[in-house]
Amino acid sequence: MRTFALGVPLCLALLSACVAPDVPDVPDVPDESTTSAAATTPLELHFLYIHGVENTASSRLNAHNTLNDLKAAVAADLPNLIASYQASHPGVVITASSASANLYTATPSGIHPSDSTDPTLMDDWEVGDPGCTAKVQGDPCTTAYEWRFRLVQEINRLFGATAKNIILVGHSTGARAAFEVASNTGPAGVATFDWGVQGRIAGVVSINGAIDALQPSRYNVVGAVSFITTCKDGDIASIFGVGVPGNGWCEYAGNVSGVPAADWVGQHKRSRVLISTASCSPSLWTGNSDGSLPFAAEGSPFSLGLNMTPAPGSTQTVAYGRFYGAFCHSTITNGGDANHAAAVASAKAQIEDLVFTNATRVDASGTAATAGAIAFNATTPAFAVGGACPTGEAALHPQVQVVGVCHHPGFFDGDDHAIAGGEFTVAGGAACNGTFTWKQAHDANNAHAASFWWQTRSNPTGGGLLSLLQ
Repeated sequence: MRTFALGVPLCLALLSACVAPDVPDVPDVPDESTTSAAATTPLELHFLYIHGVENTASSRLNAHNTLNDLKAAVAADLPNLIASYQASHPGVVITASSASANLYTATPSGIHPSDSTDPTLMDDWEVGDPGCTAKVQGDPCTTAYEWRFRLVQEINRLFGATAKNIILVGHSTGARAAFEVASNTGPAGVATFDWGVQGRIAGVVSINGAIDALQPSRYNVVGAVSFITTCKDGDIASIFGVGVPGNGWCEYAGNVSGVPAADWVGQHKRSRVLISTASCSPSLWTGNSDGSLPFAAEGSPFSLGLNMTPAPGSTQTVAYGRFYGAFCHSTITNGGDANHAAAVASAKAQIEDLVFTNATRVDASGTAATAGAIAFNATTPAFAVGGACPTGEAALHPQVQVVGVCHHPGFFDGDDHAIAGGEFTVAGGAACNGTFTWKQAHDANNAHAASFWWQTRSNPTGGGLLSLLQ
């Protein structure tokens, strides 16, 4: 396990003149007298919005504005949501704030390649750059390290060193960095670096997050070469807007998986992972994607939600997370997109549901498969999944969610396909457990094997994330 000191140098002069500090917005909240004369339980709540990768000088300087519409939409609803919560929880007085981070202009680590003196170019910091001893992305002097380091600086700058109950709302690479900081991810993985803010983060909301590593063969990049080669050759400018991502970002996105980090947050805190796929042109990927990312790369097994999607070849796989609409990668940030308002409204509803109503989590996640081929109208034995509910949790009904792929071998039998929901029978158990069976009810002429993905789920007994905060 490697650890490094979190030294913070003085802000560079060139940055101080670029962007005015973002002061957290504090929405009007109901007067304490509307709750209880004996109100004694103050509760703070903070939202931090985090941008994704930006590829031009001007967009980097203004990266903190990319989620402004979402930030404003949530902030506008907070007074009424807070009033309703306080009315049903006498004695609780909530103060809330929201702010936007800019990691490009944030206080840098001061550890950078000798040939890169502009800290806004952190996306270009590769392993092996001159003046660095980095061995992997995530070591100091790399893009991955700098995204994580600067996010911590923005948390402290915008909310102070003691604020708690912070909800990180990240888009794309910003979502990845949020999961990694919350899970204390270092170059050797989860829990290998103390970023110093884990106890202050209540949850993470990911929107079109760049979660999984994109280099593996389970994702098919358009063209004959690998993702990292395509990325570093600058052949994806049309996918990521004007300009191209830096070479260090290509390594970070290609070789480093944020799945363990997202799973840790899903299990130990709360998360809401919002994923999407649409007909986006141009697209970097074959199969389902949001144009920039494969559908199945936007979540992790402990991200609430199961969605079937084509995999390389003729089979299917699962995309973990909550499908929040048929949106392209930048729809949530691009005010000129025809679907922008719908994306903002959907993401807003999901954030508010997590915080105030249903802080649903995945308690257990796994896979299963038939022992052999299942004949027409035959049913598998029951698959038992899940177990006892975590302390303070109540089972979500139905406790079990399951999806699957029916395997059709041979060219003339057709391709594998997702199993229709009506072929599953799910039964809840006494706790956060249950069973499921599959009835092969669609092919009267052939028997077929199948593979399944499942999750069991629960809610805190108080309902929303607020019920868990202090």
